[in-house]
Amino acid sequence: MADTQDQPRRLINPATLASLVLLGSLVLGALWMRSGLIGSGQWPIRWLDVEGELQRTSASQVRAAAAVSASRGFFAVDLGRVRAEIEALPWIATAEVSRHWPDALYIRVVEHRPVARWNENGLFSDRGEVFEVTGSESMQGLARLVGPESRREEVLETWLWMRHELAGIGIDIARLTVDERGAWRLGLGNGIELILGREHIDQRLARFIAVHDLLRADERRLARVDMRYTNGLAVRWAGSEPVEDDAHG
Repeated sequence: MADTQDQPRRLINPATLASLVLLGSLVLGALWMRSGLIGSGQWPIRWLDVEGELQRTSASQVRAAAAVSASRGFFAVDLGRVRAEIEALPWIATAEVSRHWPDALYIRVVEHRPVARWNENGLFSDRGEVFEVTGSESMQGLARLVGPESRREEVLETWLWMRHELAGIGIDIARLTVDERGAWRLGLGNGIELILGREHIDQRLARFIAVHDLLRADERRLARVDMRYTNGLAVRWAGSEPVEDDAHG
């Protein structure tokens, strides 16, 4: 049996030593924070560098949103909090914040890009997100999408699909509405009201596209096209007496 008395003894377990080093580092860091050695007075942030394609938000607004948290200093600043404060600005979609030695924060922002209105006060962004900003009602050139909140994503996807299909005949959509029953109605950019109803809206839209040129050939101005018929459609010309909607699906 080997004699163990001549073997060196481990006075401290490596895991214990690592824990002590970590604990010491934490204590030292806390003491530094308390003494102000890494606070704002010793390591102030002097520069807030803002990058991104800004159209509706100024760089000064971004800096103002970050200023209070940045005043804590280079090491003490909470980058997550700075990001949250910047993303709270109405037009900001995302923000990335990082430290740049020795006295700067680098801030990269992405703005919301509105593509359509949603109900009364909302805007759809190009990311499919809904956001609200003051004064959005004065914005021009955006289609208005209307429907229940529970069908928000469906309405956006349907608008994108219909817009693509109608582009082939040179028509855009000014308004798209789906009601609680699931009935679809479009206000087209050329002033025509297009009624598709609840069922087979893809087939009905395709039939409208197929007969559009024929309808345009008439000298009268088209006001409304109702596609809620199995083998046909109903047309109302501008100046004629309107008829009430019936129970077609």
